Amino acid sequence: MNGQYRGWRRSVFWLLVAGLFICLLVPMEYGLRAYRDTNNTADLRDTLERANGIRALLESEINSAAFLATGVESYIVAREGRLDPREIQRILALVFERGRHFRNIGIAPDNRIAWVFPRAGNEAVIGLHYADLAEQWPGIQEVIAEGEGRLSGPVELVQGGRGLIYRAPIQINGEYWGLLSTVIDADSVFEYLRAIAGELAPVIALRQIRSDGEPGAVFFGDAALFQRPLELLPVNLPGSRWEMAVQTPMGSRLALGWYRVLEFGLALFLAVMLGLLLRLIWQRNLLRQLDAQVRERTSELSQSHDLLYSVLAAARSFAIVATDARGVIMLFNKGAERMLGYQAEDMVGKQQPGSFLVAEEISQRARVLEAELGRPLQGDEVFTLRAQQGTEEVLMMHYRHRDGRLIPVQAVVSAIKDADGGVRGYLGIAEDISERLRNETLKNQFISTVSHELRTPLTAISGALGLLRAGSLGPVPESMGQMLEIACSNSERLTRLVDDLLDVEKLMAGRMALYPAVHPVADLVRASLDNLQAMAAQQDAKLVIRQLDGLRVRVDASRFQQVLTNLLSNAIKFSPPGGCVSVEMSQIAGHVRILVTDQGPGIPAAFHPQLFQRFAQADSGDSRRQSGTGLGLAISKQLTEHMGGRIGYEPGPAGGSCFWVEFPIVEPAVDVCHAGVDSGGPQ
Repeated sequence: MNGQYRGWRRSVFWLLVAGLFICLLVPMEYGLRAYRDTNNTADLRDTLERANGIRALLESEINSAAFLATGVESYIVAREGRLDPREIQRILALVFERGRHFRNIGIAPDNRIAWVFPRAGNEAVIGLHYADLAEQWPGIQEVIAEGEGRLSGPVELVQGGRGLIYRAPIQINGEYWGLLSTVIDADSVFEYLRAIAGELAPVIALRQIRSDGEPGAVFFGDAALFQRPLELLPVNLPGSRWEMAVQTPMGSRLALGWYRVLEFGLALFLAVMLGLLLRLIWQRNLLRQLDAQVRERTSELSQSHDLLYSVLAAARSFAIVATDARGVIMLFNKGAERMLGYQAEDMVGKQQPGSFLVAEEISQRARVLEAELGRPLQGDEVFTLRAQQGTEEVLMMHYRHRDGRLIPVQAVVSAIKDADGGVRGYLGIAEDISERLRNETLKNQFISTVSHELRTPLTAISGALGLLRAGSLGPVPESMGQMLEIACSNSERLTRLVDDLLDVEKLMAGRMALYPAVHPVADLVRASLDNLQAMAAQQDAKLVIRQLDGLRVRVDASRFQQVLTNLLSNAIKFSPPGGCVSVEMSQIAGHVRILVTDQGPGIPAAFHPQLFQRFAQADSGDSRRQSGTGLGLAISKQLTEHMGGRIGYEPGPAGGSCFWVEFPIVEPAVDVCHAGVDSGGPQ
């Protein structure tokens, strides 16, 4: 055992040393990299300064060569194009001698080269018409049209080699006369660039920028330099623009090889020293810390005990009862004493919960669980089975007071587990719901009474309004007609509300009378659609049906149509103008399913669990777009289930809503599918 402890301490020590090593290495590495970056930044700044100088020299060299020929242009304009061959040759010779990179200078009246200097080596271009240069002619035309000189190239020359050509259009008395072209030796310029760049020459590249601003071909240096350049410098030339990419020479960057070896060694040494120091401090303080922890834990346990006792004592509205694994009561709080009339000292360690439970409810629950499990229950599994399975179950049951009266409660039973996950006991928390049940009963009675009392006067009001609107009591003035229509509409709306309230009351009380019989499903669906044609036309909605003939179900026809009419009317109300409401029948595992799909805004996902609850509405504000009571879907669900069917909802495939009802088929179906579509209703 001691050997294992020593091995554990040794492992912890070296883990500590490793952590210290990393903690020391990180700032050292950061400082070393900062030192390297400082040096490299200075190199980068120096490289950029040199590159800008090189660019300026390159611009100056090319621009000076291009603009030397402007004197020739001035001479031609002054002579109005009447040139003396010997004099023009002498002027061209003087200009040529001053240019360091000139290849030749040419004059082309009417775009045909008539004079060139030097003539030797350039005989091939005498008499050349620029229009014959297919690749260069579009650019020459642009120069002529713009009336300004432009440098182009590098291009392959007719007389061989590469050149930069500066072409300047000559205007005499406002009319185009010809071109003055200066050919600069591109290879000479690039050799000059390499000479002034020195060691930067391998990391410099040039490319053209086209007139649309996009990069052109790379004609000097490595094209890869443009992928991740240190800087892109613009080179501005007459009528043209180049771009220079520059990168830092690899040899100028500071290497960290030996510095990093020294860094690792120093970090390791300091980590070992600090580890030994911390180990010594830890060993000296260990006993002192353990003693302080024992005192602290003792105080925490005492505080937790006091807090738990205070919480249990304050929870007077809840009966909290805890048992051990054998079912003997170990906790009986003040709320349990108040609810059941027993004292804690009479129950804890002496009784089981069966002393205040109702035997009939226990037996009934035991029969349900035994049928579900297929075996007899053991011990107190009647109430602890779900807790043992790890699920929390809410039970509606009764507690028996000490004086014999029954108290309706809502109880939750959960398992009390130890650190290893074993069940040590069970905890039951119960709330007296007598007042809640009384309120629910009063509410149902109030709704039933109000609904019945409203029916008679509403019938009289609706009848009177109907007679007025029909003109039975005389002509209705036009000014009164609109108000009469509003009154009739609201009377019908109130009648539907009363009908819904009465249906809910009957369903909740189990007094809804149903008259099931076998009916063809297609006939019932088509009848519901026919009844809603006027509403669909008013809402500018199109009804589409896809039906299966030969399917028959056992339902109450009027209540079935009430369910389907409710789903269809909702779909029509929420459809946009020109929208489509589809009804589709399908056969699934001995059942017929009817789907009602619309193209409306759909239902928020957060509201889906409340869809079939009474008075539930997704848009419940005062400014909601569609009126309603929130009872239609709740009534539809109750009616469907009372007739042996199911109802549900799923989001529509195109963003709308899709409600469905499903009923068992009572005889084999004929698998014949018909489809009908029109703008007014089903076919």
